Amino acid sequence: RQQRAETAACENQFVRAAGSLKEIGSKLFSRPLEARASAEVLIDQMLTSILAHKDIAIHLMNDKTVGEDLYFHALNVSVLAMLLGREVGLPAEDIRQLGIGCIFHDVGKIDIPDRVLQKTEPLSRAERNLIEHHCAYGESIGQRLGLSVKAMDILRQHHEHYDGSGYPAHLKGPQIAPLARLVAIVNEYDNLCNQPNPADSLSPHEALSH
Repeated sequence: RQQRAETAACENQFVRAAGSLKEIGSKLFSRPLEARASAEVLIDQMLTSILAHKDIAIHLMNDKTVGEDLYFHALNVSVLAMLLGREVGLPAEDIRQLGIGCIFHDVGKIDIPDRVLQKTEPLSRAERNLIEHHCAYGESIGQRLGLSVKAMDILRQHHEHYDGSGYPAHLKGPQIAPLARLVAIVNEYDNLCNQPNPADSLSPHEALSH
């Protein structure tokens, strides 16, 4: 009974957090500083609620029944990154900046048409190029929000790869900020589990193995 009650409570918090993300998104351009403040409040709430039940939170991420993919992706990446940050012993403020950066890591996709973002067939070269620009689009929005240097590193570098094969700057190894390296792993994991075409999605075990 206790486990069911905790699962239900955590699920409600998860749905409320996704709702908060939608509200934050509506303030991005009209009230950017208010949007950042709301994100900071949300991260503080998540640190004391959802992250306190990490096994339940991870279970909820694998529930494909809920819509609003972009909001739930940002939420999944935030929770997983903060959990991983705790496990590797990051300072509390770095974990907080991880959360803030992850909330906004894909904010640049707001400038990309849904028909490209939600396409289930292979992307053309032009479409891939457009999607790769979301890091630059996100950087300009992040500056308007007044995000910290560490959070901005996440917006810019969460698709960089250690061998230099990532984008947008093809950074290598220690050129990539430590928090951005962690987010790159978590972001890839959640993307593998939640493909635009559900038939292409991997199980959490398969994604982790990959």
